Amino acid sequence: MTELNENMTFEDAYAALHEVVTRMEDPKNTIEENIALYEKACRLVLFCRRKLDEAKTQITDINERIAQLKNSSDSIFEE
Repeated sequence: MTELNENMTFEDAYAALHEVVTRMEDPKNTIEENIALYEKACRLVLFCRRKLDEAKTQITDINERIAQLKNSSDSIFEE
């Protein structure tokens, strides 16, 4: 199973979350195993949320810069 680390991409973390959820559905798991899996799932969800928040911030910044360009005479081409 993939271990959570700060260098993971959103896609890697999401895939790991899917793997954890699939493992949690195994009826052979003990309660202790499911608790450990649940904790890992919660950490992965938090990681994914942070990545999504970062992406949202980047998109908002881009949209604000585009709006500024629309209202100015600056070049639309990057320099």
